[in-house]
Amino acid sequence: MPRPGRLAPPGTPRPAGARQPEPALISPAVAARVRQLAAQTEHRRAIAEFRARPVADQQARVNALLLEAIAALADLLGVPGNPPPG
Repeated sequence: MPRPGRLAPPGTPRPAGARQPEPALISPAVAARVRQLAAQTEHRRAIAEFRARPVADQQARVNALLLEAIAALADLLGVPGNPPPG
């Protein structure tokens, strides 16, 4: 039988009506380290997002230029389905 105030190993039968003791609180040092790691993770995510933004902007500009080039070529070649204005 585990000592009072200690958690029983998994699978240990408990006496009827007995409550499982609540787990111990996290020490302040562990809580501080958890906060530090969470902040570091958030910082790294923000850096990755910051670095990805110019790449996405450049891709959007390239896509727009390609669409303009396709439209210009279609006009020059007189692709059926796009009647000339006028």
